[in-house]
Amino acid sequence: MKMNKPVKIVFADDSDIHHFLLENLVTKFVRLQLLIKAKDGEQLLDQLSNINVVPDVAILDLHMPSVDGLTAAQYLLSRFPFIKIYGFTSSSDEREKSDMLASGFLKIFPKNKLRELLIELSQLA
Repeated sequence: MKMNKPVKIVFADDSDIHHFLLENLVTKFVRLQLLIKAKDGEQLLDQLSNINVVPDVAILDLHMPSVDGLTAAQYLLSRFPFIKIYGFTSSSDEREKSDMLASGFLKIFPKNKLRELLIELSQLA
């Protein structure tokens, strides 16, 4: 019998409100486990170096101070080749979204669709 393991998530966004929303929403999904919350890509990468768990999914904001979502995604994909990266942005710039997809992001969610993003993640095998 196959056991469904939790989907291990790392999250980087410079918005306190999105950290609060994610923390509260993720508890409603049994199959999701939030490993790391970071204020930017640099903090995320630093925290990842201190854990011995391989994340399944990264949710990255595009525009963050220090290390942005594109740079963080490149590093994550080089270190964790099977990680699934989802964009989480308020940007409506189609060129930026194209750049995200070309950099390895699987899908991009607008910031007002966090619940929908978590629903999708909870259905990952």
